[in-house]
Amino acid sequence: MMIAGLKSRVGRTRVMRASGRYLEQPWASTQLILAAGGALLFLGVLMSASTTISASIHTTGDAIWSQLIRECEFLLLSIPVFWLAVRMPPSAYRRLAYPALGLALLALLGVLAPGVGVTINGAHRWLQLGPFTIQASEFAKLAVLLWGADLLARKESLNTLHSARHVLVPLVPGFIAVISLVMLEPDLGTSLCFMLLLLGLLWMVGLPLRYFAGIVALIAGFVTLLAITEPYRLQRLTTFLHPNLDPQHNGFQALHGLQALASGGVIGVGLGEGTAKYGWVPNANTDYVFAVVGQELGLLGALTVLLLFGLFAYAGIRIALRSDDAFIRLVASGAAIWIAGQALINVGYVTALLPVTGIPLPFISNGGTSLILTCGVLGMMVSFARHEPAAALAARRSAAAGTTARWVRLLRIAPPKPARAPKPARVRPSAQPTRPPVRAAQPVRTAQPNRAAQPNRAAQPNRTAQPAVRTAQPSRRAQAAPPPAVPRPAAARATPARATAARATAARSSAERVPLRATGTDGRPRPR
Repeated sequence: MMIAGLKSRVGRTRVMRASGRYLEQPWASTQLILAAGGALLFLGVLMSASTTISASIHTTGDAIWSQLIRECEFLLLSIPVFWLAVRMPPSAYRRLAYPALGLALLALLGVLAPGVGVTINGAHRWLQLGPFTIQASEFAKLAVLLWGADLLARKESLNTLHSARHVLVPLVPGFIAVISLVMLEPDLGTSLCFMLLLLGLLWMVGLPLRYFAGIVALIAGFVTLLAITEPYRLQRLTTFLHPNLDPQHNGFQALHGLQALASGGVIGVGLGEGTAKYGWVPNANTDYVFAVVGQELGLLGALTVLLLFGLFAYAGIRIALRSDDAFIRLVASGAAIWIAGQALINVGYVTALLPVTGIPLPFISNGGTSLILTCGVLGMMVSFARHEPAAALAARRSAAAGTTARWVRLLRIAPPKPARAPKPARVRPSAQPTRPPVRAAQPVRTAQPNRAAQPNRAAQPNRTAQPAVRTAQPSRRAQAAPPPAVPRPAAARATPARATAARATAARSSAERVPLRATGTDGRPRPR
């Protein structure tokens, strides 16, 4: 009762009523996803400017502004990617599913080929494309998500997802093949992201809980097996709970990350004023950027980052629930689970709650491939939000009235088209012709021409003798003994020729019975 009363009081507040009215607007999903993604990108640019100077000095040994200039170059490349992603309709993403998967598999194979892939710190994860270094597994995330969503959407249109076999095959074998290629690089952190994508798709498609729990158990066992097969992974797994046991080696990252977070206090030491990024926290511009956020922006800055990721996940799930297209539902929910799950894993190992896996923080960590990919995902989510039924209707009305939003006109984004209904499944025609229904072949009773022309129809004895008033019916004893049935004249049922013959036969029989009617009871003739 206390909780119900508290909910009712909170629901009656002015803020909750205003938020409810705002969420009913057709453009709420678009504005929420743009606000969350734009704020995270802004924080990412700030932290990139703050951490790339130290990264240039302590990591690469380049000039002081080299890392920042490279990050700005990738940011300039991300702007047209976002614009193209917003302009593309959902049907275009569905057509790109299989070509993108093929290119992703070729890229994953290319990083393993000698002379093609780039090796950094013993890992084969990158491809050299001119002056840029591209991480192939980042683009493979989006490609596998589009492929899996298209596969499940097609099966849903064919009504075959009622069987667990149709849900798992070939989705799970395809993910296993991609994860195997990623583990050959090796990259356990990115493999965890693929597993998050798989679990998100299976959850949204409605896999029964027993199968889902079995897959989660298999994934946990697989990750544990991969962790214990490599010595450095096993050490990370065994020391993250007690980093003080090895403070100079395996516990170094966890301890210094916690110290950086604690030194920031509530409001932080100021943007660019942190000292942990100068060699104390390893990979301060990529893996441990959240520790630098906590030190320079404090507890408020760290909570703001977490709330923005929560808002991104909420907006993604909202887009999925408000869409009528199965493909949009699966891609939007999968992208929300992927981005939010990757952020939770990064924050988890920075705060020493999870073993260190080396997953970058989306939108904020320094990295050209990750920045381009997240901008593309953000544009895709905006496109899906604009194609919601209510938003599409409002956009078409605004275009007809000439009141389209200014940013839509500046970006030259066409109004979204209404979603087409899915094509029904083809049914093979039967070899035997279908027999028409019996009732359709019978003529209407009122259309019978001879009904009124039938002779003696109204002259039947018992039809006119029935009382019309209900109170004039005889008693129950009289009803119990039915009246003697009067034989129907043959002339009423026969043709005119048969009726004439019947009347002649009746006349002869009556003439023969006259002597019988002229005798008495003793058999003697009566006098005439």
